[in-house]
Amino acid sequence: MAHFARDRAVVLRSIWVVAGALAFVTACTPAGDVPDGRGPGTPSPTATAPPVTGGAIVVETREVPGLGAVLTGPDGRTVYLFDQDRGSELACLEACAGDWPPLITTAPPTAGEAVNPALLATIRRPDGSMQVVYNGHPLYYYIGDELAGHANGQTVFSNGGTWFAISPAGDKIGG
Repeated sequence: MAHFARDRAVVLRSIWVVAGALAFVTACTPAGDVPDGRGPGTPSPTATAPPVTGGAIVVETREVPGLGAVLTGPDGRTVYLFDQDRGSELACLEACAGDWPPLITTAPPTAGEAVNPALLATIRRPDGSMQVVYNGHPLYYYIGDELAGHANGQTVFSNGGTWFAISPAGDKIGG
């Protein structure tokens, strides 16, 4: 009988320890979040733009629901223009470029189907890298676009300006 009472006390203490740990995790996790960073109210996990290691990259187009045809980088992810960029004066530098990585190339970019090669160019960034430009707009990825066909950066206000996907004609879409 004493053995049963001791085992019961161990089980009850274990339950209290587990309940306390769950209460601690729940108290430290804001409403709508889950501990692993996924769930309602949490941003998408960050993803970085794929590095361009050499050669010419191809700027393409892709149909995106609700937007129509948009320009994409060579990986099929949407590229954006920043309404604060003014010609050769880039407004998205340093911390901004962490969330909006520039589309960088090491050779002149090439035009995919439905992309006008006459609108493609490059501009030198302060770090010396060459950023792809389309119709005078420097191109950027958005870290919230994890897959080809995503356009989560469309009309986002960030870093003092608004971001827009670009049509094959070289114009901002929406806004």
